[in-house]
Amino acid sequence: MTETPSEALTEFLRERVGDHLRSVLAYDDEGADLLYVRDDVADQYTDEEMARVADDVRLEAIDKPHQESLYEHGRLDATVRSFEDAVEMHFPHDETSGTAVALDGEVFAIHDTFLGQCMNAMDP
Repeated sequence: MTETPSEALTEFLRERVGDHLRSVLAYDDEGADLLYVRDDVADQYTDEEMARVADDVRLEAIDKPHQESLYEHGRLDATVRSFEDAVEMHFPHDETSGTAVALDGEVFAIHDTFLGQCMNAMDP
């Protein structure tokens, strides 16, 4: 059986960030599949709340062509939302499918990312 892009990303993240990986959700027009969820994260959400998250990323994917038309930057590959306790990354593959990833908030600092450095520069 061939590994999907979402499964390949899950494997990469498990190796790269280890226990800082919170969850990976793959979705398409037929539904959503939680490829990985850390136990403590699973305990924080009900099935209904997880379904709302899946609906939210689906809506964002539907908006992909509109976002691409607003900017002369080419294809929209990903969006990143950085919260106090978590980082949400969304990789819309097309208007109906994609992968949503959640990481612990400190992952930017630990991996010394450019975004993490920008956030630190604004922190007085």
